[in-house]
Amino acid sequence: MVTIKQIAQEVGISSSTVSIVLGGKAAERKISTATQEKIFAAAARLGYQPNMAARSLRGGSGANELVVAMFWAQDFRASMMLRFWDGLRAEIEKTARPVRLVIYPYVNDHLKESEALTSGADCHAAIICNASYADLQFLEDTQLPIPVVLYNRVCNGYCSVNVDDLKMGALAARAFADQGCKTAAVLTSSPVFEGMENRMHGFRLEGEQHGLTILANRYCDNSIRGGYEAVSHRLRHEWKQQLPDAVFCGSSAIAHGALRAFCEAGYIGEKLPRLIAVGNGPEESDAFSIPSLSVVYLPMEDMARECIQLVLGQLDGRIATPESRLLPIEYVPRESCGPLTEYAAQ
Repeated sequence: MVTIKQIAQEVGISSSTVSIVLGGKAAERKISTATQEKIFAAAARLGYQPNMAARSLRGGSGANELVVAMFWAQDFRASMMLRFWDGLRAEIEKTARPVRLVIYPYVNDHLKESEALTSGADCHAAIICNASYADLQFLEDTQLPIPVVLYNRVCNGYCSVNVDDLKMGALAARAFADQGCKTAAVLTSSPVFEGMENRMHGFRLEGEQHGLTILANRYCDNSIRGGYEAVSHRLRHEWKQQLPDAVFCGSSAIAHGALRAFCEAGYIGEKLPRLIAVGNGPEESDAFSIPSLSVVYLPMEDMARECIQLVLGQLDGRIATPESRLLPIEYVPRESCGPLTEYAAQ
C-alpha cells in the first residue's frame, strides 16, 4: 500500500504537508494550488488510497470493508433515489468483499463544499449523482483523492454511466407520430443538466422530421403537483379552444399530475391526448396509474449496477483509465399512448 511518506518522497516535500493536502485542509493552511496539484498527481500516479481500513478498525468495522459514498442532490430527484439505491444493493450482494454504502445529500452547485469528497477521509470511492453544470466544472478542475464515478453525466477524467438522452426524446416523438398525432406540447422542469435539454432537443428534431408541430416548451415544478397545476392552467387558457394531440412530460411525476388534471376536466378515454413521459419514477406507479403511463424508460437500476462495477474496478486496479458506459433505453407503450411501428422501434 502506498503511504503518505512515499508520496512526500516522490514530490520532495514534507509528509505533514502531504497529509494536510490529502486530508482536505490545504485551503485553511494556505498551501499553494501548485503544491496541491503536485501532491494529487503523485497520489494518482502511485495509486494511493486513504487508509480506510485503520479507520474501520477503530470504529469497530471489518478491515476489509469498502466504504462507497453516494452523493445525491437534495431537490425534486430525492424521490428517485430508491430505484438507484436498489440497483446498487443488488450488485453489491454479488461481490465477495463487504461494501458499505453511505448517502451524502448535497445541494446542486455546492458539491465542492463536501469535505467527505475532497478529503477522501471518509470513503474509498464515490458515485456522484445529479451533478449540475457548476458541479461538473468543479470536478473537471479538481484532482480528487479517491476514485469517482458519475451517474448520467460526462466529465473529463472520470468514469461515467449514461444513456442516449437525444434518443429518449426521439422515441417519444416517433411514438406520437405513429399514433397519427399532428401537434404536441412539452411539459418539463427547467433544465439542470445537459441531458434534460438533449431529451427535449431530440424530441423536437425527430418530431419535425415526422411532420409533428411542437408547441413551445412549458416549464413547471418537477412534481405531481407541478404537472397538475400546469395542465389545469393551460386547460383554462391556451388549450381551452384546442387541445394538442399529444403531451411529452419530462418526468413520470409531471405526467401523473397531468393525467389527474385531464381526468378532472373530463378528458378521459379517446378524449385524452396521447401522453408519454421520461420514465424516471417507480415503474409500478407508471404501470398501475389510470390510464397506465407510457414511458421512455430510464434504466436507473441497471445504471447503478454499472456504476458500482466501475467503482470496484478502479479500486482493485482492473480499470486504470476513465471509462464511459452507454446503456440501452426502450419505449414502454401502455394505455396513455400506443406502440411504435416495428421500423421506428429499431
